[in-house]
Amino acid sequence: MKCPHCGHWNRASFPRCFRCGTELPQETPDKADAASPQTEGASKVYIQINEEGRSTSAVDDRDSLAKEMKDLHARKRRGEQAQSMLREQTTRQGLAPTGRNVQTMTGRRVFPMPQSTSYSDDAMRAEGNVRPDAIPVQSRETIEYDEYGDEKGYTASGMTVRQMKVRRRFGVRRFTRLFAIVLMAASLAVAFYFGVYKTFLEKPEEIPLQDRVYFPTYQGEQKSLALPEHERVIITDTVLNDSPAHLVKVPGEEGQIIWVKELRRNVPVVGGYASIEVEDYTWYEDQQSVTQETVDAVMTLYLKTSAGEQKPMGQITYPVEIPLSPLELIKPSSSFAEVSTSLYEMQFKVAVDSTVMINGQNYTDMVMKNQDGKIHYHANVTASGNNEIQIVVRAPYHRENSMTVTLYRENQQIALDLAAETGSEWRPGWEDDTTKEPNAKGEYPKRERRMKISATTVSWATVRVLTSHQNLDLTKLAVDGSFSFEPIFDHIGDNTIIIEASAPGYETSVVEHTVYYCPVADIYSRKAWDMNDMYTDYLNFTDRRVANTQIYLCKGTITQILSNNPPMALVKLDSDYDRTVLIRNYTNDTWSVGQRYRIFADAYSVYNGAPWLNGRYSYLIE
Repeated sequence: MKCPHCGHWNRASFPRCFRCGTELPQETPDKADAASPQTEGASKVYIQINEEGRSTSAVDDRDSLAKEMKDLHARKRRGEQAQSMLREQTTRQGLAPTGRNVQTMTGRRVFPMPQSTSYSDDAMRAEGNVRPDAIPVQSRETIEYDEYGDEKGYTASGMTVRQMKVRRRFGVRRFTRLFAIVLMAASLAVAFYFGVYKTFLEKPEEIPLQDRVYFPTYQGEQKSLALPEHERVIITDTVLNDSPAHLVKVPGEEGQIIWVKELRRNVPVVGGYASIEVEDYTWYEDQQSVTQETVDAVMTLYLKTSAGEQKPMGQITYPVEIPLSPLELIKPSSSFAEVSTSLYEMQFKVAVDSTVMINGQNYTDMVMKNQDGKIHYHANVTASGNNEIQIVVRAPYHRENSMTVTLYRENQQIALDLAAETGSEWRPGWEDDTTKEPNAKGEYPKRERRMKISATTVSWATVRVLTSHQNLDLTKLAVDGSFSFEPIFDHIGDNTIIIEASAPGYETSVVEHTVYYCPVADIYSRKAWDMNDMYTDYLNFTDRRVANTQIYLCKGTITQILSNNPPMALVKLDSDYDRTVLIRNYTNDTWSVGQRYRIFADAYSVYNGAPWLNGRYSYLIE
C-alpha cells in the first residue's frame, strides 16, 4: 500500500505508514464480490459404464474453470479501481502526468479516465502541489494488458510509477562535463594510435626491392635517390676472375643470412650489407647462340630467419652487357681488298678457345694449334669480281661476332694468275752470290737473298713485267704458259708488282701484287744512323731522307700511344734535349707506355715538327 503523504510503499497489512506514521487507507471489498459466494460446491462427478459393465468416474472441470474466470474478472475490476486511485494520488503530488487524456486498454474495452483533471488553471490548483519547474505533458499514452489481463511492464509490487519528465536548462556545468568527456576520448584515441597502432599494429609501407636499386654510375633519374643511403641496393661494375662482373650490395641487419635463389648461395650481412659478386657471363653462358647486346640479370632474394624459414624479399633486375667476341682482321687491312692471285692468304686474330666458322666450315682446330689466336686462311679467289668471305667467331662468355671480307679480282679474258705460294711479305737474309768468283777459301761473296715470282697465263699470250725486275724466264711460256722473274724492291715497305698479259683480239689482263719488303734485322740495322745525332739533319733534309729510305736508331721511352690501328706511339729520346719522334709500329712487338726501347725505323715524314718514322724492329731495354 502506498502512503498518500510521503509516497512510501508499505505492506498491505500495515495500518500506518512505516516511514511517516500516516494512517493508510484500507481497501473495501466489492459489493458484487461480497455478494458472490466465496466457495462453490463440489464439482460434478460423472459415472460412465462401458459395454462390459465396468464403471468409471470422471470429474467435470468446467465448473472449476468457470469459477476461475469469475475470480479473474473480479481482480480486474479491483485493479482498475486501484490504478485510478493511485493516479489521482500521484497527480496531486506532482510525481507523474495526470490522468488527463490517458486511456486504459483491457482485452475487452477502453476505459477513459475522468476529464476533471484538464489543463485549466483551476484544475492545476485542484490537483494539489505541483513543482514549479514541472512541464505539462499532454499524453495520449494507452496502457496495454497482456493475455492474462495484467498491465505490461508491471513491477513485482504490481504497480509502475511514471514520474513527470523535467527538462533542465542547458548550463556551463553540463557543457564542461561534456567537453571533458570528449577531450578524454580524443586523448585516448591519439594515445592508442601513436602508442599501440603505430608501434605494434601498423605495418610500414613495403618499398619493392627493385625500386631501391641504385646505380652510382648512372646519371639519369632513379627512384632510389629519394631513399636514405643505407636503404639502397647498390649495384656497381667490377672484375671477378679476369671477367666483367657486378657487385650487388643488399642492406640488412648484422648477422642476417640472405639466400640467392638463382645462384644457390647463402650470403651473410657484414657491415650492414650482403655483398653478392657474380660474373656477368653467369646469366647467359648456358645459351647456345647469343646475339643480343644485353641480357637481364634476375636475382630472387629470401631472408633466412632464425627458425630456418625463408621470407621473400623480392627480385632485383639489372642489365648485363654481353661483350663482343674478339675478331681482329690483320690481312687485308680492311674488309675490301683487290687481289690478283687465285689463292689469297688472309690473317686474323681471335681469342683463345674461340669457335671459328669460315664460309660455313669449322676452323676451330686452327685456333687450337696457334696458342696466340692468330689464324692464316688461304681463300680461293676467282676472276669474277667480288668474292665474299664470311667469318663468324664465338668466344667463351662473349656474344657472336661476324665479319664479311670482300676480295675483288677483276674479270679476265686472258687468264693471268700468280702462283699460289706467292707471298705478300719479303724479309730477305744473306745468300751466296754465285755470279761472282769465290775467294781463296772457295767462299762466294754474300748478297741479299732475292724473291722469286712465278705466274701462269695462256701459251699464246705476250707477257710483260712493268716494274723493276731481273732474270725474267719465259722459256716455258709457249709450252704451259708459265714464267718467272725476280722483282727489285726500291724501298722498304709496300712495293707493287705489275704484270701484263696481252693477245690480239683480247682485252689485256693486268695483275697487281703488293709485297711488304723489309730486310732481316742483321741487314737492316747495319745502315742505321743515330737519331740523337741526326735529329736536326732529318728535319732539314726530310724529303731526301724519305726518298732514300734512310734508317735510324731511336733509343727512348714510350710516352703516349696515339693509335692502336694502326699502332702509333710518341717516343721521347734519351737526350739532353727535349726531343720526341713519332713511330708507326710495324714490328711484331706490342709497345707499352713507360717502357724503354731500341727501335730501328726508316724515314717517312714529319708530324707536328717532329720526325715521323716507320719502326721495323724493336728491342726492350731492361
